[in-house]
Amino acid sequence: MSIFKMKPYYSEKIWGYEKWNLSTHKAGSSIIEENNESLSSYLKSDLPILIKIIKSNDSLSVQVHPDDEFARKYENDNGKTECWYILEADEDAKLVCGLKEGIDKAQLRDIIKNGQFSNYLEYINVKPGDMIYIPAGTVHAIGAGIKLIEVQQSSDVTYRLYDWDRGRELHIEKSLEVINYNKDNGFGKIEKFEKLETPYFKVEKVRVDDCICESTQDNFCSFTVIHGNGSVIFENKEMKINPEETIYIEPNTKYEIKGKLELIKAY
Repeated sequence: MSIFKMKPYYSEKIWGYEKWNLSTHKAGSSIIEENNESLSSYLKSDLPILIKIIKSNDSLSVQVHPDDEFARKYENDNGKTECWYILEADEDAKLVCGLKEGIDKAQLRDIIKNGQFSNYLEYINVKPGDMIYIPAGTVHAIGAGIKLIEVQQSSDVTYRLYDWDRGRELHIEKSLEVINYNKDNGFGKIEKFEKLETPYFKVEKVRVDDCICESTQDNFCSFTVIHGNGSVIFENKEMKINPEETIYIEPNTKYEIKGKLELIKAY
């Protein structure tokens, strides 16, 4: 096999659900649809990225992720830089994306201690088609009424700063250590998104009106369907693909995608 359609690892949350469409992480591997084998078992190695579908019926916790150095030292995992492509959003949907200007570690510790943290968050409104970049160190939270595709480093490290009084564990001291207070990492909404290049992965929006023909050459790639229907043709086989499904394509593989659809390509 050289192209697989993936069955996601599904996880219910108190705020909604996650589907790990492409994952080899130890916390949950996706499954190859054709033979029901876990992708991690088949590859016998870890992919550097993890792709999720996230649906939020309620707001997620306000959180931050560490970089590689901190995560490997304290969590035995990778750091977590991520991005979100918005699939669906209620009319008034919004995200937490960063802190108010001019806050340093000591000030933030006092703000949290005094129960004022929620007053120092920056919000952005979102709509379908928006792309949001969340590098490690960025304070963030997905708001209620949103469905999105998340492309991230393969990691499961999350530090909660605030959880809307739901009583779950918080990780204040670790959060304070990993936040980027300089706000110089390029986070936020990407206007007129077509392509995002990070130190860890690349993400592109791909439109197919009839057919595209490509090759993965020396690296794997993946496609997740935004909307529309089509098929992938390779080695005289045809695989149907539908909204929110993800396919994994091995290195050195030629393929065609036919149909009328939009996709997120991640590699």
